[in-house]
Amino acid sequence: MRTAATSLVFALAASACGRDRLDTGLAPLATPSQARCGVIKSRDRPVIIEWPSADRANLEQQIRRGDKIVVVRYEGCEMEVLRDCAAPGAYRYAAVQRKEESSSLKDEDELYAKIPLGAAQLVGELKSHGALELTMTIVGGYESSSASLPRHQLTGACEGATHLVRSLTVGAFTLSSGRGAEARVGAEAWGAGAGGRTARERGALRSDGDPRSCHSGDDDAPPDQCGALLRLEVVPLGEAAAPRRRARPCPPDTVEFPGGQFVDSGDGWGAGGEVAPLCVAQHEVTVAEYRGCVGDSICSEAPSTVSWPSITDAERSRESERCNATHRGRRDHPVNCVAWNQADAYCRAQGGRLPTEAEWEWIARGGDQSRTYPWGEDHPDARLLNACGKECDKASGLYPRSDGHRSTAPVDSFKKGRGRWRIADLAGNVWEWTASGDDSERVIRGGGFDSKDDAQTRSSSRATQAPRDRRADLGFRCVWTPSAP
Repeated sequence: MRTAATSLVFALAASACGRDRLDTGLAPLATPSQARCGVIKSRDRPVIIEWPSADRANLEQQIRRGDKIVVVRYEGCEMEVLRDCAAPGAYRYAAVQRKEESSSLKDEDELYAKIPLGAAQLVGELKSHGALELTMTIVGGYESSSASLPRHQLTGACEGATHLVRSLTVGAFTLSSGRGAEARVGAEAWGAGAGGRTARERGALRSDGDPRSCHSGDDDAPPDQCGALLRLEVVPLGEAAAPRRRARPCPPDTVEFPGGQFVDSGDGWGAGGEVAPLCVAQHEVTVAEYRGCVGDSICSEAPSTVSWPSITDAERSRESERCNATHRGRRDHPVNCVAWNQADAYCRAQGGRLPTEAEWEWIARGGDQSRTYPWGEDHPDARLLNACGKECDKASGLYPRSDGHRSTAPVDSFKKGRGRWRIADLAGNVWEWTASGDDSERVIRGGGFDSKDDAQTRSSSRATQAPRDRRADLGFRCVWTPSAP
């Protein structure tokens, strides 16, 4: 017996139509809905609001896990998620500008065209009310890293697999009767509230999510109360999907940063010049990411101690406690206490490199926007970055409030302080090694959690460090050359 723990059946129109069938041994007569589902072409972007809430929640859980592409069996009005079948790839959430979509479904053809999965269950309500009104508020979606895959790349129990779920739209929706929609419009026009009217009187038949909570959020997850699953996009196995955009030129978790003419402001790296387009990591390299390179026997272990010339025993003991690699709870903190050659080796192992200081400053300034700070022109405060606030020095910190971190913070903890294209921690948290310099000293940029001086958090901030030095407030990020389109 198949249960929700082994498979996720979203809409079985044929079984819904045949619930009252008697086992007489005779071939059953096909109902109109069954006949329609038998010949309907599987649509590549079906609305999924009629699937049971528990099933849609299970699908959302799989999407958010992000460790595989969801594989389905999809034919006509029937879809089944094959939970034990795996396809390589992952999903990533991206917000969009809030959008409203409204549809009036006045006959069965429109119903099956818009909501093929579960349409059979809505036919009776359509006939009863004369029309159904579907309103969707869209705030973002999950998109896979794979446009299509050949069948031989699937693993697990994949019998009957036909499609991959390429993307998933989220937000909020309301499905109501046409009469109910008209009643709501009239009530709003006259200023009348819903009061004690029942859901049936108001015309609401189905809903999920709260449109009032649907604002344009960040690119991490949909807003609370506005994450209902609305529509899937599927692609057939073994067939290339028509690309909606050119092939992605940058690795995952990076952004393509345009090049341009760098003009020195007089307090920066000291020269102007042309900067080529770059793929930029959106956050500093984390402890977990660096450990992965060590596990592959490519990178050397991140040190558990700091080191620099003339360091005292007290400094070594105090600052080494801040080295993140030996702390279990700091997987998502920036890897620190690494020498320049370790940072350089890691980036090269990923197919990238350390940025030059000209490239680093171009990124921090937001390119041709010439931002004073990565986030803009507001002076540093505890909302924007991890530097030396009240938690560090009550008398002379950079800002009077505590930012909550006496040492490093998890990467991208200060979303209001992101730079252009949501690049995190370009100021504060840890200074970052660059490729510029020589064997005696290398340029570092961006300031760290101990920075007290406003100048150290500006996009133009620079300092130098001996390549062998290892500091708790010094880490790095990588850049890549975009691939050809």
